[in-house]
Amino acid sequence: MLTLLFTMLLLAVDPGDAQQVPSPSDLVIEGTITAADRLAWLERRFTVPAGTGRIEVDTSFTHGDQGTALEFGIYDPLRFRGASRFSKKSFFISRTSASPSYHPGDLPAGEWRLLIGVPTIRDGIESEYRIVVRLTKDGPMPSPLSVPPASAASGSKWYQGDLHTHTVHSDGFGCANGTGGSGPCAVHQVIDAAARLGLDFVAVTDHNTTSHHNDLAGLQLQRDHLLLLRGQEVTTFYGHANVYGTSEIIDFRIGHPGVTAREVFSQVRRHGGLLSINHPARETGEKCTGCGWTAPDTPWDELEMMEVVNGVTVNGPTAGEPFWHARLNEGRRITGVGGSDDHGASTRAGSAVGIPTTVIFSRALTETGLLEGIRAGRVYIKVRGPQGPDVRFTVPELMASMGDSVKLQAGSKPVAFRVTAIGAAGQYVDVICNGKVIEKAVSGPLVSNDVTLDLSVDVRSGDWVRINVRDAAGVTVITNPIYFR
Repeated sequence: MLTLLFTMLLLAVDPGDAQQVPSPSDLVIEGTITAADRLAWLERRFTVPAGTGRIEVDTSFTHGDQGTALEFGIYDPLRFRGASRFSKKSFFISRTSASPSYHPGDLPAGEWRLLIGVPTIRDGIESEYRIVVRLTKDGPMPSPLSVPPASAASGSKWYQGDLHTHTVHSDGFGCANGTGGSGPCAVHQVIDAAARLGLDFVAVTDHNTTSHHNDLAGLQLQRDHLLLLRGQEVTTFYGHANVYGTSEIIDFRIGHPGVTAREVFSQVRRHGGLLSINHPARETGEKCTGCGWTAPDTPWDELEMMEVVNGVTVNGPTAGEPFWHARLNEGRRITGVGGSDDHGASTRAGSAVGIPTTVIFSRALTETGLLEGIRAGRVYIKVRGPQGPDVRFTVPELMASMGDSVKLQAGSKPVAFRVTAIGAAGQYVDVICNGKVIEKAVSGPLVSNDVTLDLSVDVRSGDWVRINVRDAAGVTVITNPIYFR
């Protein structure tokens, strides 16, 4: 026989997340299953209010070790939304994504039905089940992608990964096909390439779509130490921009009536995302449509992030560093990052996931933590990949590091900086103030693979200072600035 109890619980949320993610509520469905329910399909109904943006279902039951098995599925008021047999204890459905086995899409208000199948239960057994249905109002949603808590909560530290890759969901058609040619890249090939490098995170950023996010949801289950980031490359006729932290499609039709760069930036902000202008100085034409950033009405004061190194383009007329410096010299505070822009999943020559590698200081290996680290400017770029030098750039006396803004008294003042470099023996440190290298700020090459340098630079309010590390072949590391006001 079945008994049933519905309880509505209002959940408290962490105050730090309350402004970002809508507060959820829980429906608790409890009951008892006996042998009388064997081989039955049971339905438990619950109401989904208008404006719901995400439904999460967590299931548990007793006597699983004594032969009881339950299967689960779900119907909305209009149609079947999926079933997962014994494969999942929990699942979610939202408008833009869903757990494997389930279908994303609009969440219509009304009566939904939770399906419980009872293939086996022994005579004399009474199995108690408890199902929690969590309903979250529509709005910016947390990422459904996560590594296990033990990996995610490993503490504040530097994490490294790739912020720009492509797959068959757009123009990732450069994967070796085994017969000397090339063909489409499955999402898992990009993830596999990132895992082989030992990266901590990788973003898949296909053009003008988030269809790959469902693939990521399944692949994340296979990766305990590699976080998959939701991304999309908003590809306009006036420039390209990666957007992270949302599965909502951002309008890419800049120039269409009512669609401006300012409106695109506003959409990203409303959906809780983070926008990064890509390869801003690239040429635009038949070979690369809309690649350089020329969008009129760009709200530069709202831009938080820019791709400074795209693939192997570090120097030259299409490099991002001079474009970035020019914006910083206008008084902007924009975090510089890198991205491979890979289209071949490291399966052939010229394709290299993780080159460059972006290194981010984060409180946890989570999407939220990494995006917070980027916004804070706690970022540097290993130009040639994850094995490149590690660096720290600080002002110890003022407890300031990359991304910080330091208040100065009027006039010029000598500031004591500290550079720590690991794995850069024989390389040189260039100190850059307002886009210009300060000659002889550091004399000679680094003498060992673990070295700390103290140096003094005269700065005044409005200046910014950062460093590059280079060897005979060119730049190996690009840091973000420390700002002075």
